[in-house]
Amino acid sequence: MINSHRKTIAGLTAVLAISSILAACSGSPAEEPQGTQSQEPELSGNPAEQSPEGKYDPPITVTMVRDMPGSLTFPPGDSLDSNVMTRLLEETYGIKVVNQWVTDGSAYYDKLNLSIASGDLPDIFRVSPTQLKQLADAGMIADLTEAYERNIAPLTDELLRTDNGVGLASATLDGKLMALPYVNAATEGSQMIWLRKDWLDNLGLPEPETMEDIFRISKAFTFDDPDQNGRDDTYGFGFHSNIFGGFGGMTGFFNSYHAYKDTWIQDPAGGGGLVQGNIQPEMKEALAALQELYKNGEIDREFSVKTAEQLLQDIVSGKIGMFFGGFAEPLNKLNRAVTNDPAQVWEMYPLPSIDGKPARPQVTAMPGHYWVVNKNSENPGAVFKMLNLFVEKNFGETAEFKYMYDGEYAVYQYQDVRTFGAVKNLQHHLAIREALENGNEENLNPEGLGYLDQVKQYQAGDPSMWRYAKIFGPDGSLKVIDQYVREDRLLYDEYYGIPSELMVDRKSILADLTSETFTKILLGESIDLFDKYVEDWNRLGGSELTEEVNGWYAGLN
Repeated sequence: MINSHRKTIAGLTAVLAISSILAACSGSPAEEPQGTQSQEPELSGNPAEQSPEGKYDPPITVTMVRDMPGSLTFPPGDSLDSNVMTRLLEETYGIKVVNQWVTDGSAYYDKLNLSIASGDLPDIFRVSPTQLKQLADAGMIADLTEAYERNIAPLTDELLRTDNGVGLASATLDGKLMALPYVNAATEGSQMIWLRKDWLDNLGLPEPETMEDIFRISKAFTFDDPDQNGRDDTYGFGFHSNIFGGFGGMTGFFNSYHAYKDTWIQDPAGGGGLVQGNIQPEMKEALAALQELYKNGEIDREFSVKTAEQLLQDIVSGKIGMFFGGFAEPLNKLNRAVTNDPAQVWEMYPLPSIDGKPARPQVTAMPGHYWVVNKNSENPGAVFKMLNLFVEKNFGETAEFKYMYDGEYAVYQYQDVRTFGAVKNLQHHLAIREALENGNEENLNPEGLGYLDQVKQYQAGDPSMWRYAKIFGPDGSLKVIDQYVREDRLLYDEYYGIPSELMVDRKSILADLTSETFTKILLGESIDLFDKYVEDWNRLGGSELTEEVNGWYAGLN
């Protein structure tokens, strides 16, 4: 089964290699010097670090820091510090993990910044791209080049390269591998629109195909009593204060107008250069349309002060008819809604377009985060052992579904260092669809077989399996991702380098300017404020950034 699984990885990777930026980035470490100041450490003399199978004897203790997802639960007696994965890691490799601190997801990077500032760093920790650049420049993290060669397992290495080497190249600074990238499917970052199909049916409206359809639906969901309770208590669209967020953000709306937030795109005027999507005329048009929806009362008047959780509460309580989000929304968020009210029927649709040109969901090939090793760590190879264990138990010869999900427990989240490769979930969806059509289960590994079983349970009448069927099943959300891939609709961010010093310096200033200006426009200030925003964006560093990015881009050719 595993050989068949590997063939599928290779085949689907070829299908997903649809962007020239991926092809341009394939192969060896990044070519652009990044000014890394880290000194190459002496490789640990511990025999355990001479091969992927090596076990520390006597056992070692590795310190980490973690975030704790709010929905994460454990079997009785277990915790983030002691669970099936921590015990397996100690048993297999002689590695005992001790978490110096644990915080919730929203506070993780802020708390980590305090640890970086104080110099009180654990052995292994997860960082943002910006933090990776800062730590490497400060010489605070280890060069992992040789440790990778000695400790990475072949299957782990294979999964890390399913993005055509983008992640490893981005983690390679000044010719040295300074981090392990989180390689996940870039395609899965694309947005789609989620909609109350039961409301649509109540009002006798057709399913949406264009943005004009969406606007008609939004008005009806707001003013025509779609839930038939006789009260004026519903909104067409659901948004929250983080307008650039994934769940409940406005990115999908922008993309429907061919506007791309925080994304470097080909200059529409030609010339072969790159421009920033935030400041293009299409963004102004999208903001004007959103402003009109807000004025009409089709967006909650309080959206700008609501958190994502508060928006979710509104969805669960039946106040919201549509929102933009990702493929995985049924897993936790929408599952809360349909569990609370089984009458809610949610369907997902590809992003509609404001004109005859297909909408292109924006994605990035860059990893969202990385794992680094403290330069003072005595065992830099331990991070690879952790990743090898996760890969083996989920994709290898000894893989079992219980290491992904064990009943209600999301076991895969128990270990921080992990990778799924660039094709996993779409691969499962396609293989499950094939298995249900003709009984061929050859291309399903244990994880995929687990999802297939859950889909079958749902089809047999078990409503608790809805969340899995709505993702992996024949009519699940991954069919939208599949459509995007087949139709070559994904728009990749053309910049995929680690943030430069200038980017780090100007990031918060430009981000605050963008968020504040866009929100002001949404709440009713003149749309002409956008023109001043473009001037301010360029004046406060945007022009320099554009010049720098185009210098980097020219160096690729």
